[in-house]
Amino acid sequence: MDPDALDARVAAPVEHHDTLPSTNDVARQLGRAGEPHGTFVVADEQTAGRGRTGNVWVSPEGGVWSSTLLRPDFSPAHVGRLTFAGGLAAAETAESFGVEAGLKWPNDVLVTADGTEAKKIAGVLTEAVVDEVPVAGKPVDEVLPGTDPESADLSFVVMGIGVNADLAPADLETDRAVATLRDERGEPVDPVEVAAILHGKLLHWAEVVETADGFAEALDAWRERSVTLGERVRVQIRGGEEVVGRAARVTETGALVVETDEGTGTVEVTEGECERLRPT
Repeated sequence: MDPDALDARVAAPVEHHDTLPSTNDVARQLGRAGEPHGTFVVADEQTAGRGRTGNVWVSPEGGVWSSTLLRPDFSPAHVGRLTFAGGLAAAETAESFGVEAGLKWPNDVLVTADGTEAKKIAGVLTEAVVDEVPVAGKPVDEVLPGTDPESADLSFVVMGIGVNADLAPADLETDRAVATLRDERGEPVDPVEVAAILHGKLLHWAEVVETADGFAEALDAWRERSVTLGERVRVQIRGGEEVVGRAARVTETGALVVETDEGTGTVEVTEGECERLRPT
């Protein structure tokens, strides 16, 4: 990636690296140092990228591996809104290259086609820093028991988004189905263009979701692309617990509401690996 070309396309401070363990780690350091809203960290390669549940995110050259520093005007109780903003930004970025994208709860951007397996093309990791403690992918009071999310201090948020851009699926060395912009288009894509579009769309949606009305707009856009809602799903939660039923809706905090197969009511799931099941 040409750092000068990227800097010219992004209306915010840009920090480009050839290789990093994790762009989120660098963005968090910049947040603590007082860097402004929108600061953009991009690496051509990550050696220790991670997903929402701590899984390794394979990040070779050719992808767009980024983290954006956000300083939203709301309490930690509403940080979950930003995961929807990030998903929409990544999906719209793919669509700007002619690649139709769906959104799978909580943070995967997928390429889907009738009769074929859904393939991941991008992922989102939202990490808030609350009372100086990093909180990744969970409600604040689950990580910091006794903390009131409405009154706690939200220092900043790091939004990590990885997009499989100008590379082949085989380059990603993973056992899950993946897609890339280059493979879906059948021609190369410019990582600088991908990164610049992604950054602009993320800042747009991050601003939109700061208000209740704006978040309602974002949820409508998310639902239109959702490949989860209305489907029968299994959510694997840490510790071996699982929830099986119909994905009914999402809450303002980003939880998935599942109507259980047992008919015992609904369960709000705040994290986990979500798998779509065949209808019973």
